[in-house]
Amino acid sequence: MMPGLGKKYDLEIETMSKPVAEYQTDEYFELDLPVAPAVMVADELLVEGSNISQDKVEAAICRHLGLPEPEPKKKSYFDMQHAESIKTKSSWLRPVFFLIMLGVVIFFIRYYNLDRYLEKEHLRQLIAGYGIWAPIIYLLIWTIAPSLFLPGLALTLAGGVLFGFFWGVIYTVAGATSGATLAFLVARYLARDWVASKLAGTKAAALDEKVGQHGWKIVAFTRLIPIFPYNLLNYAFGLTRISLAVYVITSFIFMLPMTIAYIFFSANIIDLFRGKISKELIAGIILIALVTMIPVIYKKIRARRDGNIEL
Repeated sequence: MMPGLGKKYDLEIETMSKPVAEYQTDEYFELDLPVAPAVMVADELLVEGSNISQDKVEAAICRHLGLPEPEPKKKSYFDMQHAESIKTKSSWLRPVFFLIMLGVVIFFIRYYNLDRYLEKEHLRQLIAGYGIWAPIIYLLIWTIAPSLFLPGLALTLAGGVLFGFFWGVIYTVAGATSGATLAFLVARYLARDWVASKLAGTKAAALDEKVGQHGWKIVAFTRLIPIFPYNLLNYAFGLTRISLAVYVITSFIFMLPMTIAYIFFSANIIDLFRGKISKELIAGIILIALVTMIPVIYKKIRARRDGNIEL
């Protein structure tokens, strides 16, 4: 991109490239330099911590040279329709997939008459028979799961089924926090270059800039409103300047609402497997619906206020 613009406007282009790890050190942050990757035109900082389109760079060059800015390329009707279709698909695909999988599980259980083994008290007495080993194994699985990109939702639902509401919440939020912490430490100290290369070109690459502006609030925000996949987010925060203690405490607190909702639902989902729809199950579904409305509520509030946190 840069060499082509340099020839077009007869400019001198200077590029600086170092190993990714050097841009993520405490010494680099102390210099108060832009977060890499960054683009500057004269003294104007166009972007830091993420990529930028050629159109925006060219517009800044024209402003600097006193030239009229080029007209932005208009997206075709088909491009806009394609982008809209992607948003629409992503909004309904997850709940539909979840309902399909739930239906398959219920059919399998009912077809093979496995519901007789799914009496809540009997199942939890069976788990309690393993003593301290049952929660220890569950916590160990949770600790390594995020680093291996294993689905957290399945583990969360299992926590409610196996341990009930109270202990399910305790074990799940503790396991999710420990798993998030392990991935954070891996990204910060063991695999920084690999993680940075995987995040390059994504919105997650700009997290460090947002952390610098909002501190712990960006961790709370991304935990309450799942903009990024949970497993990817844990690695991404390891590349930012957020401290480990702030990250762990904030993650623990702000993962609780979603954890409570899903555990309350899954603690009573056995009733559905046995062909019963209890009041507790309905309450769990309502609770999940309320928690998943947080992004919608936030977007409405954001549209009315300035100075919001945006990624």
